[in-house]
Amino acid sequence: MTFTKTLKAFSIRFITACFLTLVLTTNFAFNYSYPEQHTSVTRTYPKDYFRPPLDIPLFLSGTFGELRPNHFHSGIDIKTNATEGLNVYAVADGYISRVRVQANGFGNALYITHPNGYTSVYAHLQRYEKDIRAFARKVQFEKEQFEIDTILSPEMIPVKKGEIIAYSGNTGGSAGPHLHFEIRDAATEEPINPLLCGFELADIIPPIVNGVYVYPLDENSSVNNIRSKQKFTLTGKRPEYNLNNGAIINVWGKIGLGIDTYDLLSGSANQNGVYSVELRKNGERIFYSQMERFYFKDSRAINSHCDFKERNYSGRWVQKSFVDPGNNLTIYKDLDDRGRITIEPGDIYNMEYIVKDVKGNATTIVFTLNGLDENPFPPTYGTYHTDPNYLDYATLQVYKRPNFKAVFQPYALYDSTLVSYRTGAMPAGGFSSVHTLGNKDIPLHDFIDLELKVEREMTEYQQSKAIIINQGRGVAGGVYKNEVVSGRTKLFGSFYVGTDSIGPSIKPVNIANNKVMSASRSIMVRISDNLSGIKSYSAYIDDKWVIMDYDQKYSLLTYTFDENCPKGKHVFRLVVTDMKDNKSQYLATFTR
Repeated sequence: MTFTKTLKAFSIRFITACFLTLVLTTNFAFNYSYPEQHTSVTRTYPKDYFRPPLDIPLFLSGTFGELRPNHFHSGIDIKTNATEGLNVYAVADGYISRVRVQANGFGNALYITHPNGYTSVYAHLQRYEKDIRAFARKVQFEKEQFEIDTILSPEMIPVKKGEIIAYSGNTGGSAGPHLHFEIRDAATEEPINPLLCGFELADIIPPIVNGVYVYPLDENSSVNNIRSKQKFTLTGKRPEYNLNNGAIINVWGKIGLGIDTYDLLSGSANQNGVYSVELRKNGERIFYSQMERFYFKDSRAINSHCDFKERNYSGRWVQKSFVDPGNNLTIYKDLDDRGRITIEPGDIYNMEYIVKDVKGNATTIVFTLNGLDENPFPPTYGTYHTDPNYLDYATLQVYKRPNFKAVFQPYALYDSTLVSYRTGAMPAGGFSSVHTLGNKDIPLHDFIDLELKVEREMTEYQQSKAIIINQGRGVAGGVYKNEVVSGRTKLFGSFYVGTDSIGPSIKPVNIANNKVMSASRSIMVRISDNLSGIKSYSAYIDDKWVIMDYDQKYSLLTYTFDENCPKGKHVFRLVVTDMKDNKSQYLATFTR
């Protein structure tokens, strides 16, 4: 095809320059003396196959497996000196296998499949190399939509190692200019820690630990005669700490441990994720987690891996060293009773945490648990297993109350849970009572299906606009049928039936009717929606569809003047639709 020939010609023109650039920048940017890496890995990864994706020194603002809201970070974030437009290079020979443009998420992203069985990913790009950009624009015009996700065959856009493929940016969900870079297993789509593939960086700083938490895990457990989790501070000097000033911690029953830790890299103040957490009891490993690779389908289980309630209330990321039964993350190994410790009366347990970064720098914490001779509280035997509000994590659960139903698929919960339920009065403008199920401290891994009975008459128009509102937590969809509105959610909360009949908001930034825009480079408009969210938008110049880039974090649409808008008088039209098919339109005549 003509496009392939053009790209091949481009590759030949640039291959010599790219090679010389690679040699020069490698000698300049990576001439460090690094400590020997001592990192436990379960597989062998190529060490000399990939080159860096940028030609500047490798400093990171985010590491692989770092803890993020509802997900583990799937790559490394490479600093670009707070600027955009740096050359982004193919890290090895291969072909562009996927071109993806998103308003949020990765923004402008490219995927390269390599013959060694790996795929490299480059995200938040400012723009693609001109031939790749031409391909992306062609797809956008064919589909008449800004967001695209296109899979390519090997012969369409081949690339060579060191070839410029794009330019670094800040698109999508990025909070500042940087390059998000990944290495994936091409067969399984598992992201892999890129720093296991020979990408070097300066790091001689061991991880930081802010505290250790001890959790009673059943109704007859306690920590220092308290039936709730306790935080213990560190004493001593990093990298070897003691806990609780060396005092013994008295425990009873079944307990678990957690650790608040992060890593620092040399030359950077960013608080990054650690590579591995190991817990030993009397010298034997009982828990080990490592950020080598994981599956995207499991990434939301970060809400089980960490203390979800602690995160909600204090903002701290406390990594639990015991694994919930519904947590299927593959980052764990060598688990003894899934990391839970059954305390025997009168026994002493010498505990040790070993926390490492990917370079093998280690921090250790030693402390002692003392098993009490007897339970400090009268034993209790709960009947919660027979409570109608008790939900089993491993089986299909249909939770019914008058005018309300919630269906939990197996493993939607991470553990069997006793949930609360109550009803409240119908709110103003609502069409059902408020049904409060659970609370914000219980994490969900998968959607639960909701059905709410309509308790006030709805017109046919209102039925078409029906939604389930989760008070203060957004919208859970909504489809009306036979006086019932159904939806889905991954958040517990307070639900009721409402309607969304208001079209999206359109606010022009730099355009107005009859405006002369000969000095402008673009048309900019902000869009938003009050309830169900933006579903689609379409922009036209003189009734011909044009591409408007959508930056969702700023709610900003931008059309950059191109061949579709020559000098002269034109009509700009924008149509925005929300999830309940409410439409808004903006129309303006302008002159270039």
